[in-house]
Amino acid sequence: MNFSIISLMSKTQLASLALLQEKRFYQAGTILFHQGKEANRMYVIEKGKVTLYRLMPNGEEKVFNVFLAGDVIAEMAMFMSPRQYPMTARVEQDSVLAIYKHTDIKKIVSQTPELAVSVMEYMTNKIHSLVNEVNILTQVNANQRFVMKLAEIYKKQSTKDNKISLSITKKLLATQLGMTPETLSRTIKRLKDEGQLIEHGNSFQIKDIAVLCLSVNLTADIFYH
Repeated sequence: MNFSIISLMSKTQLASLALLQEKRFYQAGTILFHQGKEANRMYVIEKGKVTLYRLMPNGEEKVFNVFLAGDVIAEMAMFMSPRQYPMTARVEQDSVLAIYKHTDIKKIVSQTPELAVSVMEYMTNKIHSLVNEVNILTQVNANQRFVMKLAEIYKKQSTKDNKISLSITKKLLATQLGMTPETLSRTIKRLKDEGQLIEHGNSFQIKDIAVLCLSVNLTADIFYH
């Protein structure tokens, strides 16, 4: 399982939670929950794929994230006030999900002060990460937005060879960066033509981080701080 609230729990707490979980099969196209509805459950994907999106004022879907096996869905919603799902979740492939009730999660977290503090730290870091994403979107230059996103992924993956793997499609990445897929493709092509990036399937290798940042008028410390 990927890093989440559940990964912060001890073996004893995990054993207690396992007794309370429900596993369910969902067909592709099923809506797990709708934006604005009471957030009374969170989900762990054991198999399959789930998309999180919002409907924009013009009726179009704005995809915010795609979750795969091992990902946890709606964990932050468990602690919101009011406790509502901020987006809609749709099952994209036939999936098997583990389901946890809000009351069970809250009970386990509140019983142990150490776990409660760990969850607070985790949530704070999560919010900080979201603030960084907003910062990326405020950059008017597409090249800067893309490089800042690479830096964010780089720090999460702790890579040693300057190789960054994308866990999402380029189409979704473009949406998250607030640009069209065509603009993202031009941005990537430009950096490849300049020798800044080498593309390997769904991953990129940076030739020199400092030179890459200089080419888009950013400082290299975004990859390290």
